[in-house]
Amino acid sequence: MKAKFVCYHLKNTGEICGNGCDKPEGCHLHCKAMLRLPCRVCGRPTKINKPPGIDNDLCSYCNKSNYQIRYVNILRDKALIYDQYNEKVIL
Repeated sequence: MKAKFVCYHLKNTGEICGNGCDKPEGCHLHCKAMLRLPCRVCGRPTKINKPPGIDNDLCSYCNKSNYQIRYVNILRDKALIYDQYNEKVIL
């Protein structure tokens, strides 16, 4: 029997499965698997349904680095505000 569809699910390596299948959901291995999209930065598979507050196309590793950068920027801003406050108090 000839396959009507091609499985478009992403493997863990970031490649498309490409197996022939009769269902539009995917081949017998991926028909019940969670749909994933490639990460914008590194190409790793990411979840389509993400928790509230995360609306970007990044994988968990790239999101973690974004959170770390954001946290460091918040600390830097607080330190600058504190330094400006001390300069005004001393004068």
